[in-house]
Amino acid sequence: MVEYENPDYLVVAVDPVNFENPYTQALEGVSLVHKATPPDLAGHARLAHGYPAITATIVNTKVPVTSYANWFSYQTADFISQNKEVEQAFETTCRLYTGRTICFVGDSGLDDQKMFAQVVKLEREFIFRVSHLERIVEVYNDRLDRWETEKLQGLVDSIPHQITFQVLFKHAGKTRLDTIHFGWFKIRIPGTQKPLWIMVADDETLDRQLVLITNIPLMNVAAVQQVYNDWRLRTRIEHGYRFDQEQGLDVEDMRVHTVERMRRLFSIVLVAAQIVFAISEQWPPKAVLWLRQLGGKLDIPTDRDGPYWLLQGISAVIVSCMTLSFFFLHPFPFQEFTCG
Repeated sequence: MVEYENPDYLVVAVDPVNFENPYTQALEGVSLVHKATPPDLAGHARLAHGYPAITATIVNTKVPVTSYANWFSYQTADFISQNKEVEQAFETTCRLYTGRTICFVGDSGLDDQKMFAQVVKLEREFIFRVSHLERIVEVYNDRLDRWETEKLQGLVDSIPHQITFQVLFKHAGKTRLDTIHFGWFKIRIPGTQKPLWIMVADDETLDRQLVLITNIPLMNVAAVQQVYNDWRLRTRIEHGYRFDQEQGLDVEDMRVHTVERMRRLFSIVLVAAQIVFAISEQWPPKAVLWLRQLGGKLDIPTDRDGPYWLLQGISAVIVSCMTLSFFFLHPFPFQEFTCG
């Protein structure tokens, strides 16, 4: 997919995700994981038995491409730390795409100075969501021509808006147009020399704020737009996770008992998801519609042309082919029946 589309650079979403195995307590390496979906009865995140995993996914191609995936356990001897797992995702992706420009994007779980240093060491770019607004940073004072120490929260609260855009959002089959105000400034982490940039996006429509940190120089409006658009691509992985976890491929319904077998099954599920998404994008529209109709699509306004009906149609074709093959080799024993 990457060779075929050949984008100018790769936007790679690195994301830890937790998978739940309900009622599981005796399997190898079973861990306590933090699950926000589905929430508890009070609507909050909860602790559950399960396994953590991490994936790296190229999200600026028509079909998202998985460059790294690992299912692991906090309890097994080969586990070092989750930071080490994230570092492995960075390094493996860079080895696979040597010579290409890569920009890693990540949610607030990657807001860690060690993560910044790992990406910089690999000579790649990053855009991460900021969660630690209490950290102390150095900000450059243009008027006095010097670096000054400030708390990041205070800088974010006082940043003036420099540009405003109308941004289109799509969710659950609906679209809305939000007014977003942007501001940005240059910082350094104390004890380092590499400059970083903070971008603040205030959503006036929903009254919420997004703070991003990046090593991409925000020198003009075009750079700010590009960083924001690349960050927004990260949400494409959420559709894949839902398809993997829910009524689609149901990866959480593990029937194997060792971590190594779970890793293999996890990889197989991800490959299956990639095949479904590739068929959706690359096959002729009439062929894809035929598969969706076979899977149960009714052509009513509430139908969604997502991967679920397509998966049901593909499954029906596979089952039918297997049935006909079996019937050809082992015909039904009509002669065993008698009349009267």
